[in-house]
Amino acid sequence: MSDNQSLSELYLTGSLPPEIGVTQLPQTLKMLSLAVSKLEHDPMPDLGKLPNLNILRLFARSYLGKEMTCQSKGFPALRVLKLWMLEELEKWTVPEDSMPLLRELEIRCCENLRETDGWQRLSSSLKELILTNMPPTLVKDINKREEWDKVRITVNTWDFDPLPLDTAKA
Repeated sequence: MSDNQSLSELYLTGSLPPEIGVTQLPQTLKMLSLAVSKLEHDPMPDLGKLPNLNILRLFARSYLGKEMTCQSKGFPALRVLKLWMLEELEKWTVPEDSMPLLRELEIRCCENLRETDGWQRLSSSLKELILTNMPPTLVKDINKREEWDKVRITVNTWDFDPLPLDTAKA
């Protein structure tokens, strides 16, 4: 897949075979969406190396790990990041020099996300933060920080049907 240098947008649904991991993605990608990929290893270090990536959407069960860590100087062109229904995610770390152009961050139904390290620094470039069905302690922490004053923050509480059980996992 990495040889396809004309590919700029990719939406993958379903498990990625080990031989086609995120390291095999074309460097030309500008938009990437993953859903039900069941990645067990943190994809952020490799995805952060995609030099043209503007939009990254990690949807339901795209990543099954508990921790996600962006690398220093990662995601140089990223403007939109959406993290939806990453059920196991507990901790997300973002170094100060990662995602320098991020404008929109949406985190939806990552109900175990309790520990964030460094992503508050994103507030210098961020214009919009959308939190949907997130832990109240996380929302409260963000709302009380002065560095988020210039960011439009939207907090939603919506009712969603639960995701079907993952029978392949059981």
